[in-house]
Amino acid sequence: MELSGEGRGQMNTIVSSRSLCVILSMLLACLVALLLLGGLAVAAPDSPQRASIAHEQAISDIISEITTQTLAYELAGLTGERPVVVAGSLYTIATRNSYQTEAISMATRYVYEQLAGDDLSVAYHSYVWSGNRWRNVVAEKPGAVDPGAIYLITAHVDDLPAGELAPGADDNGSGSVAVLMAARLLESHHFAHTLRFVLFTGEEQGLRGSDAYAADCTAQGENVEGVINLDMIGFNSDAGRIIDLYAHTSVTASLELTRIFSDVIGVYGLDLVPNRFADISPIRASDQWSFLQQGYPAFLVIEDTDDFTPYYHTTSDKLSTLDLDYYADTTRASVAAIAHLGRLLPEGHLSGAVHALDTGRPLSDTAVVASCPAYRDLFTTTTDASGAYGSILPAGSYTITVHPSLAGYRPAIVTDVLVVTGAVVVQNFTLEPWTYLCYLPLIARER
Repeated sequence: MELSGEGRGQMNTIVSSRSLCVILSMLLACLVALLLLGGLAVAAPDSPQRASIAHEQAISDIISEITTQTLAYELAGLTGERPVVVAGSLYTIATRNSYQTEAISMATRYVYEQLAGDDLSVAYHSYVWSGNRWRNVVAEKPGAVDPGAIYLITAHVDDLPAGELAPGADDNGSGSVAVLMAARLLESHHFAHTLRFVLFTGEEQGLRGSDAYAADCTAQGENVEGVINLDMIGFNSDAGRIIDLYAHTSVTASLELTRIFSDVIGVYGLDLVPNRFADISPIRASDQWSFLQQGYPAFLVIEDTDDFTPYYHTTSDKLSTLDLDYYADTTRASVAAIAHLGRLLPEGHLSGAVHALDTGRPLSDTAVVASCPAYRDLFTTTTDASGAYGSILPAGSYTITVHPSLAGYRPAIVTDVLVVTGAVVVQNFTLEPWTYLCYLPLIARER
């Protein structure tokens, strides 16, 4: 998180709107005092159009896979406490400072490789600032129903201090690992809307990476409908377990996003106390501000600013300083929130095997393609060495087409295969061989 000295002081002056509900003279006095301090804290009001958040067992099952052990292991790798594999070799990420050219290159390559799952397309987003060529990392899961509606979960992967040692566990390894965890858990599922998992560089130099990326989203006319930005979500030293959510009234939909996140905490029984705020200084201090400046709904998720890490921007910002239970619940809330925003589709499991009719042998590397009128994309998988295939699909009625890789066998098509929520549907295929007719030329020879 990038903060000025003044901004850091303002973070300790947050007050709720309830404290202002007094007689008019006291209200004016409080407002004057707060303005003199340079910041005004306002509890974020509810949107007039409230969408209800209902418990979904599928999402509950997904976030149950988030454990403190897994988070600690991943964070140890990103903060240099254990070596990681980058480009096929072991490497220790001792710093992720954007000015440390080799280190930030290896760090961004590492997160790129972590995001490169079968169901995610991953790319670098390069930009230039003050003569520096830096890059963000972007992974995408296209929506199956309305891919033009895009939701982002983001964090900045760069850190401080400026030397060759900067573990940056809380700021912002915590947010980065949560984004990686969200991608890993959600990549095999299907959503109505498009999800993006974005890690920025240059945040500590003034939101440079997110500024370039948000501007490019605008230039390309993209419909970004919501951004969850995670920045410092692991430190907690008291029993309050408060998580702060910052939006801005200039983009009213950002207020609704904080309400959804807050509701998710209650619906899934997470041990957190959400505080929602609007229009105060922390909203300008991290990457969500770049999206708000472009008119996109975005909000910040950050640890309680009244219980802020004392290791901020120092070499002591290590994994050992974090409250892993608090961190795990915040990560669960973040993953559940982006799953709700993207609208997780009801899913079933399609499986089976493909064999040759004439020999009975399994046909490996055979493409099995499922199509459904309700969804824009085709869902493709391939058979393994035993001829078996399996795929998680949104519930619906499918046409299944099998394209053998081995010459000499006919493709097969089966219609009206019903994939039911929570069920396993078995569809086997036996492919017929092609029939070859040989014609020998009749040769007449004059005698």
